[in-house]
Amino acid sequence: MFLLGRLDGALRYCPQPVQRIFAGRMLRRAMIAALRQEGHAFTDARFQTWFAGLSTLSDPPARHARSPRAVCEAILAEMSHGTWPLLADIAARIRPALRAPLDLDADRARQDALDVTAQARSIIERCMNSGIASPLDALRTLHGEIASSPLFAPSAQAPALLKVGQRQVNLERPSACSPRWALEMLFGEWLRAQDVLPCALPLPDIVRLDTLGTNAPDAARALRAAALESALRDLLTCLGESARSESQCRSILEHRSTSRAPAAFELLAGFGAMRSSQIETMLGASRLGVRGMLASLQDSGLVVRLKISGAYMFDAPHISTEAGPVHRDEEQPAFSSAALDEYAASLSALDRLLGIEDSA
Repeated sequence: MFLLGRLDGALRYCPQPVQRIFAGRMLRRAMIAALRQEGHAFTDARFQTWFAGLSTLSDPPARHARSPRAVCEAILAEMSHGTWPLLADIAARIRPALRAPLDLDADRARQDALDVTAQARSIIERCMNSGIASPLDALRTLHGEIASSPLFAPSAQAPALLKVGQRQVNLERPSACSPRWALEMLFGEWLRAQDVLPCALPLPDIVRLDTLGTNAPDAARALRAAALESALRDLLTCLGESARSESQCRSILEHRSTSRAPAAFELLAGFGAMRSSQIETMLGASRLGVRGMLASLQDSGLVVRLKISGAYMFDAPHISTEAGPVHRDEEQPAFSSAALDEYAASLSALDRLLGIEDSA
């Protein structure tokens, strides 16, 4: 496929700092996609505050979804052992920076998520040994494995009878969510093994559950091809944004003696907004050292901060193709205006749920 060739060439020749930013974004996208597939409802900005331990993930929490913290821990653990060194490195460094609230039954939730990734890895390894070379044929084989899997095949809704006194009430049990995110996270290993891509990338949303068991194979193949094309376009767009962010940082900091400031910028431009304590953990730096890096980046207009729930978070603003440097005196928010609007709306929804009147 043409897009696979473009992505392959771009990844092989782009500089290491761009790849590090790109790897951070890929890791974040994989976790967000997994949590949404599980049924959690949240904004991208809310994910960052939840990851930093400043809020819950959604209001109200999803009743039948897997634990969000356990899912992210499983993804970070799996990615930290991946074959792409840059992605493995960022995953290993982010693991101890996860500050999300603990679950009541953390051990059970963690084991459940780890079992999902272990079964996904077993399926991908079995597919890799099948000798299939074409990406579309690989996707067809993967969907066949999903259809025959008790875990990954979506279960149909089953009626349940509840006895209330002398009456029997017919209830609908919610259908189990297919944890396809684990297979999408690992499918890139198959493409790398086929030498289609130079490194294993997570590919969210390439699984089309609506093509399972269909009697129209040509239509199913077209849907799977469209899903793969959409995923590849998203990856190319993300890689281009990573390159622009790195170029902006390099042009501003290349003549300054801030040797570790670019490393902090790469973390924020890649993974997203974080607290200074998380950056300390990821860089293995002192509080004073991180404070100096962030001050330098803020003075350069590369990083801004936002106060949330009494704590400061730092972020690298989105840099478009036409945009120039973001200056500190413009007081740019740490998140985009759209993200802040989404976050404010989620807080308003929480107020309404709690019966809190708006005093404004």
